[in-house]
Amino acid sequence: MNTTQTHQQRLARALRTESLLGLLGTLAFVIFVGGQVYRQDLGILVIVYALLALGMYLPLALGGRLSLAYNAYFAIGAYSVAITGQQGGALLWLAPILGVGLSMLTAAILAIVTRKLSGFHLAVATMLFGIVVHTWLIHSGNWAGGPEGIGGIPRLFLFGWELGRTELIAVGALLVWVIATAIVHYRTSFFGVALRAQRETVPAAQACGVPIVSLRIISLALGAGIASIAGMLLALMNQFILPESFGIKVVFLVLFMPILGGMFTPWGSVLGALIVVFFTLGFDFFEGPGVLTFGILALIILLVFPQGVLGGLAALRQRFKKPGVAKGGSLT
Repeated sequence: MNTTQTHQQRLARALRTESLLGLLGTLAFVIFVGGQVYRQDLGILVIVYALLALGMYLPLALGGRLSLAYNAYFAIGAYSVAITGQQGGALLWLAPILGVGLSMLTAAILAIVTRKLSGFHLAVATMLFGIVVHTWLIHSGNWAGGPEGIGGIPRLFLFGWELGRTELIAVGALLVWVIATAIVHYRTSFFGVALRAQRETVPAAQACGVPIVSLRIISLALGAGIASIAGMLLALMNQFILPESFGIKVVFLVLFMPILGGMFTPWGSVLGALIVVFFTLGFDFFEGPGVLTFGILALIILLVFPQGVLGGLAALRQRFKKPGVAKGGSLT
């Protein structure tokens, strides 16, 4: 067996292990949340933030593109559910198609318009788009609720069975696992490797025939679609939405989650969401100075683990791993 086959087998084994651990963690999370109202509130935030962070992970960690318009895609998903829900419960099942499709289309158009921008200029341009969408929602007419938002969003029914908060939390947690696992496999696929290659050196990627612009647009569109799913779940779980929930500040909060958890794997985004929610809202000790606590905690984590928690744990594992014996008898 050659070295390439051995490496592929190890990679496949690592992906299966990572997926299984993620599934076990998802089941443990659903069991922990249970039917307690306070834990369900925390669980909703974790799921929503995890989906937003996973959506941001695609263009940021893989493509090296910092887009700050995710509050707009978040809002599109939520308002698609709220507005279609007002027309009748039967139309509510059209909201996922409408929300995801409109978010991806908006992101693709924005990506095409800003394709020549990068770094700070791209961040500012997309941030301004997010601010415009948020301001427009606040000053919108009755059709979008204006500053008071939209309430009375109906529940989804599946074969006569109402999907309440408990069921939606289980569905949302499963979606987080599915999307994170899919991104892990996408990251190691041909397209994922090409996307990461253009992040490091654009001329080399272009010389190899990598369609850089197309890959960037696709990654931004997919990330927007994932962010819209977060908005849909928030609207369905709470049965009301307010425009203040979709301000630009949510983008900066979510931006820290992949960094805190670790950028080398999508599961870092999920872990980052858990850290942010439970250490700012989940413990009574941190209830008052939540924002201050988050800032101090983020600083400590980044000082101890510059590559995020999962990156730091992986580095520690490699450090304490039993050294092998190299050729010639010397230890490596």
